[in-house]
Amino acid sequence: MLANFFSKSKPVNFVVLFLLFLVYFGITLFLKNISFFSAGKEVFLFVVVFSIYNFIILKNEVTFDNSFAFLFYVILIGFFIKYIEINSIFYANLICLLLFRKAYSIQTSKKVYQKLFDAGLWLGISFILEPYTFIFIFLLYIAIYLHNQINYRTLIIPVLGYLVPVFLYYAYCFWYDRTEQFSSLFSWKIVFDYNLYSSRNFLFSIFFIGIFTFLSIILKSPRTLSILNKFRKNWILILVHLILSGVVFLQVPERTGVEFMYLLFPTSVVLANGIELIKKRWLADIFILLFLISSFVLVFA
Repeated sequence: MLANFFSKSKPVNFVVLFLLFLVYFGITLFLKNISFFSAGKEVFLFVVVFSIYNFIILKNEVTFDNSFAFLFYVILIGFFIKYIEINSIFYANLICLLLFRKAYSIQTSKKVYQKLFDAGLWLGISFILEPYTFIFIFLLYIAIYLHNQINYRTLIIPVLGYLVPVFLYYAYCFWYDRTEQFSSLFSWKIVFDYNLYSSRNFLFSIFFIGIFTFLSIILKSPRTLSILNKFRKNWILILVHLILSGVVFLQVPERTGVEFMYLLFPTSVVLANGIELIKKRWLADIFILLFLISSFVLVFA
């Protein structure tokens, strides 16, 4: 039943999945004894996040014509909803979604230079909020390579876009004598303190999601990579995206749990492609129910 409902992309699916998010969010607020009406800003920001995410999925053929990716994106947020805060990491992730939107849309030949400049611009803004997101510049250049858009202009334009917000931020810091604040953006330190993730909830989430993501990659990749088409290129880009997101995730210095949001985009797309391989709908329903039940158990845990 669930698999049939989400097997097609329909406007009602967005409403249903947003209501599912509100259930996760409402339970979390209740457990923290916070009024739902005082969380209007958070709800609005998640509407923006969901809208951008859904737009990327629908416009760029990273899955078939269904809502499985959006479904898993919301469920994965449910896994970590207790730890998601509206801070610089959250805003950097939101800006990165705008960057991903441009990176995945390079597959079409319309306004490529403008898309690359905009992508560089969003990268510069996310870099100011969270310097380690600069790693996503590799996603942009790999997209350029995969979609045969390489020339000297496409190589330079993203850098020019990136420099615009970075230069403006430098001018601001220089004017107010805060150049040390600007210099700190380039002071990267590798942090290996992952004690936060040793808790039972985090360990379960990491292994549970990780196992199904790995299985989806193993099962989907052989048949996808054997066919020369647009989806093959998108699948490679998704896998690269997952790896780069993992690198960013591991390098974020302040660990609270919100950093898992960097992983949710590529992970949800991989899981969606995995469930598309299941021919029997009852088995797909079990797959979805496993994720739903696990996420709600963790919300209450």
